[in-house]
Amino acid sequence: MRWTTGWWVLMVSLAAGCGLRQVRQPALSAAQRPPATSVPAPLSTPGAGAGVLWNEPFDLLDPTRWRQVEIKGRTQYDIIEIDGEHCLRATSQASASILLTEVQFDPKAYPWLSWRWRVDELVKGESLEHKRGSDCAARVYVYFDTRGLPWQKRSLDYVWSGLLPVGQVLSSAFSDQSKIVVVESGSGALGQWRQGARNIAADYRQAFGGDVPRVLAVGVMTDTDNTGSSALAYVDDITISGRRPNARGAR
Repeated sequence: MRWTTGWWVLMVSLAAGCGLRQVRQPALSAAQRPPATSVPAPLSTPGAGAGVLWNEPFDLLDPTRWRQVEIKGRTQYDIIEIDGEHCLRATSQASASILLTEVQFDPKAYPWLSWRWRVDELVKGESLEHKRGSDCAARVYVYFDTRGLPWQKRSLDYVWSGLLPVGQVLSSAFSDQSKIVVVESGSGALGQWRQGARNIAADYRQAFGGDVPRVLAVGVMTDTDNTGSSALAYVDDITISGRRPNARGAR
């Protein structure tokens, strides 16, 4: 099923760890609209071996691949260069907007999602268990094609939390259809690149049980709207593959 603008906005606003508030989506020209393919063409990247379905190196922020949906205010997403390599920088000031890309695939065949991220400023007042503190310096989302209305679609929300321990799984304060998985925690690695790698099929079974449905989309977000604070994070090399990736050292 091809997503419409309404489906994108409703799903994000109700399942992205945020409440339903004023939601605005920038208008795209015909040339900017996402292509009509179910899986965006994989990018050719050094080291992308067999078994890689899709990779985003963030050499540029392509509007035909990524759409920014505003939830409250607008997180600033830019492509910058650090140590000779490009990456996505997310700067949030009492704001929340998510970058989404439609990537439809069977996670039983391609279960591994990996990425690199770095946090330079954690959210002050983070409390993911409560609506008033449901902000995070860095999130990577996976949305699933489950039954029900848009706000009933299930998602996994992989986060770098300032407080919760690595491995903790909890429901979003806004929707029990969105499960938060803590992949990185605390300030000990601030300013350092870290690699995240998750088996999304296994995580789905642990979080929701039952058969694992198709994935619809992947999202990235840095949000500080509930706490009114600020955060700074970087994301790079998001990859979907059939086998666990090799760990890469920090830059």
